[in-house]
Amino acid sequence: MTTESGEWFRQAQYDLGTAESLVSAERYPPAIFFCHLALEKGLKALYTEKYNDNPEKTHSLIYLVELIELELPQPYLDSLFVINRIGVTGRYPQNIEKVLEQYTKAKTIKIISETKEILTWLMHKSSKR
Repeated sequence: MTTESGEWFRQAQYDLGTAESLVSAERYPPAIFFCHLALEKGLKALYTEKYNDNPEKTHSLIYLVELIELELPQPYLDSLFVINRIGVTGRYPQNIEKVLEQYTKAKTIKIISETKEILTWLMHKSSKR
């Protein structure tokens, strides 16, 4: 059974809200992880619309963009490359002190803002809206 794109988008928005909540709690690396997750689900929503099938099991935002042959504005693509690279921070153990030095509140808020913009753009690309 194929998950509807609307459900993917609802969960993407929920994950973005989780990222915002984590910033309030000063939990920046997991907030970035949830930004990645929100964009992954937004892209998988468009995948389900294009192919009427469940998306492949991947966490690569860039691979998903390629699969659905999506032409993103260059600033969004640039942001996706960054979020794709740093989104794995929450998936694998690393030295937490070094991670916390890298992912400041300001950097995390910027990533959340970019995620919101891209997710809104993806939702407008949806044929089901």
